[in-house]
Amino acid sequence: MRKLIFATAALLSAATISAQEVIEAQAQTESATVSTAKKFKPGSERFGAEAGFNFGSGFGLSGGTLNCNYTLSDELMIRLGFGLDVVKDVDKTENETSHETTTSFDIKPGIVYSFTGTDRLEPYVGGEVVFGFDANHNEGNEPDVRVSQKHFGLNAVSGFNVYVCQDLYVGAEVGFGFLVVPGKVTKTENGTQTDESHDEGHTTHIRALCNPAIRIGWKF
Repeated sequence: MRKLIFATAALLSAATISAQEVIEAQAQTESATVSTAKKFKPGSERFGAEAGFNFGSGFGLSGGTLNCNYTLSDELMIRLGFGLDVVKDVDKTENETSHETTTSFDIKPGIVYSFTGTDRLEPYVGGEVVFGFDANHNEGNEPDVRVSQKHFGLNAVSGFNVYVCQDLYVGAEVGFGFLVVPGKVTKTENGTQTDESHDEGHTTHIRALCNPAIRIGWKF
């Protein structure tokens, strides 16, 4: 009987030690996985910034490719995008020179949900609200004409980031959304006389978003 009791106690002790070793090994494995993931991907409560490089026309902010962001958790991030596009054309004739300047500006607050991905790859989906204006100024010839329009809309986006090293990533993004453009305001200056007209109509654009740009971002 004593031998049976001793044998049972020995088996229980061996099983307890083995279970502890398995738990410790699992904990070390999980710790190593978390450590590897954190080596590249940032944790929560981190600020960041990213800019887009367009290979068609060089660096530019067109399409809101400058973003400031803040990571709330491993999955959620809020961001604020800015878009600025200024084009100036000069038309020279024999007697005079005219300038036409076209400006477009956007502000895009949004939120992004990131999937698990891998240690380096971070796919995500999100949405953003768009507010902005467009302006055109033609000067140098009589009359001097200024046209301005506001616009607003919503975009759904999807993309991915690839971390090349700790906190530094490259990525790409596409999306789909709509834009509402209310009537334009036209101001015409001819000498001392100024006329202003308002277009009461509006236009809705449903569009796919695919900027041919590579985003480069950094987490501070």
